[in-house]
Amino acid sequence: MSKSGAPAKATGSSGGANFVAIAVVLAAACILGLTVLPRLSFSSSSDPSKRETAPPFALPVIHDSGVETVVSAPGRAPAAQLSLADLKGQPVILDFWATWCGPCQMQTPILDRVARRYQDKGLKVIGVNVFDDDHSAARNYAKAKNLSYPIVVDDKGMVQRDYAVNNLPSLILVDREGRIARISRGLVDEATLDKMIHDIL
Repeated sequence: MSKSGAPAKATGSSGGANFVAIAVVLAAACILGLTVLPRLSFSSSSDPSKRETAPPFALPVIHDSGVETVVSAPGRAPAAQLSLADLKGQPVILDFWATWCGPCQMQTPILDRVARRYQDKGLKVIGVNVFDDDHSAARNYAKAKNLSYPIVVDDKGMVQRDYAVNNLPSLILVDREGRIARISRGLVDEATLDKMIHDIL
């Protein structure tokens, strides 16, 4: 009994119950993460038989380096589009980037040199601009840097989600059969990228 005559609150049992409830929630979250997260990401493999098919896309081109593009569907305003399906049979590097991303700006000249170096072997580098509200910024950046590869814009973020891209820059290497061969998240030096490319040439 308290001094006022009212029974004292029992804090021990309620605190223990709260702790158990929190523990159960955390355990459930861990289990959910283990079962769901693998489905939200792709794995890369040097073994072609274990590679996953790259999600298809067709995105508007904002910087045209001369790569063949397809036009939009009949009835819609003409617009240059680049489709991954049109590049099947060629090795492809998808570079997810944004103009405000410092590491992306460091990756760009490396990708440009790689695109020029392996052009005769059919390599296609595609810059996928994400998170830039003003697409003219990406267009102007590509023009100022005289990039030899095309830039497309994923303004709705659908391709970014399809490829489970959550940090920039992210490179997705797609083989000639349209399968994901290598995935790199973060800045990649030129020597390492050269070795990665040999998996898809």
